[in-house]
Amino acid sequence: MMRRRRRQAGMEDPSENKKREMYQFYTQIYDSSFDKQKKKNLLTSIAGWEKWSWRVIGISVQAVGRILNHKGHARVKSELVRDHFFQTRSETYNNMLKKKLDFKTYWKEFWENDHTILMTKEEHNKIKMDKFTGLWDHVSDKVFKIDWRLGHFTSNKVAGFHFTKQQEGNFIMHNFKDKIETKPDLSKNNENAVYYIKKF
Repeated sequence: MMRRRRRQAGMEDPSENKKREMYQFYTQIYDSSFDKQKKKNLLTSIAGWEKWSWRVIGISVQAVGRILNHKGHARVKSELVRDHFFQTRSETYNNMLKKKLDFKTYWKEFWENDHTILMTKEEHNKIKMDKFTGLWDHVSDKVFKIDWRLGHFTSNKVAGFHFTKQQEGNFIMHNFKDKIETKPDLSKNNENAVYYIKKF
């Protein structure tokens, strides 16, 4: 059983009022005379900087290994990225701007595609090509599920996501340290290079 952190345990979905407010902004943006890119930027703004924005529902095996390698220290944060793995934000907003959506359709499009996977920057930078070549076809081999309602890796008020050794670092150390193993990375010209795999 995963250990909770006290500070934000029991996070909840957005309130109905919040959803309706976001939808109202969406319709105003849709009807505006702004060009498409500005509309997409505004849609990003109304959906961001909430605790549940870009909610993390999984973490890659490589990200777990990186955190463990740093013993959970917050300095590892600079090596990690929340990735809209299942559908890019650009695709989501394009879908919202093809035609004006009713409230139910709008919220379904947004909420089902705002979740993310925490991964390394290297994985993030190669994700489009690696998905195209099939390296992510078996996602369950590469990702551990995380319950976002436990309150880990939440959005900061200005930019990025929350990560401290006491909270997220210890959460990963306690729950995943015995679930991966280290392998030498022979593809790199570095005898210290490693990669990580799940233990099955």
